[in-house]
Amino acid sequence: MRSVLTLLILFILGSINVFAQDNYDPKKALSSEELFLRQSGDNRVIGAPGQKYLVLDASPVLGGFHRYRFFPGDNIKFRMKNETIKFNETIANVTDSAFSIAVINEALGQMTYQSIPLKEVKLVKTHRRIPFISQAATLLPLAGLIYIGADFFNKGIDNKRYTTDASTLVVGGAIMATGFICYKMTFSTLKINGRNKLKILETY
Repeated sequence: MRSVLTLLILFILGSINVFAQDNYDPKKALSSEELFLRQSGDNRVIGAPGQKYLVLDASPVLGGFHRYRFFPGDNIKFRMKNETIKFNETIANVTDSAFSIAVINEALGQMTYQSIPLKEVKLVKTHRRIPFISQAATLLPLAGLIYIGADFFNKGIDNKRYTTDASTLVVGGAIMATGFICYKMTFSTLKINGRNKLKILETY
């Protein structure tokens, strides 16, 4: 019985290998550069001295001063002046006054580079992980809804369902508002101006 089970496992593994080879198309295979840009995780190119990188010094109303760093390989979300397109791309390279993004055209199977001058960037969307606050950004709005919903669907002191009172709405609304504040501290859309400055720095 054990030998039969072993043969069955070997047959299945061999079938998977053959199936994978049959479905491999060299024309659709991505280059090493495209694979690098597509893979998730920390792709920062910061090993060698003299590596230029993008810096956003932000002083928002909530959260105080913070410096955001974007290295080649990092993802950046931004919008340019006089445009409505929202970019969410990987930084391919950084120069003295601009950074470039790699745009992969799935239909044509090609990858092109677009240079973005710093002076043309209008907005940058940032994400800052703050202990407890980042978690509360998603949990508190849900908790507020559950609090109001529990009072609405359960019997209250008047022994009636589908009713609520002003105090419940105030408490639930306060919980949701706190979650919204935590969200704004975690996820910020920063306008590039005198308070929020975008510049290029270099490792040494």
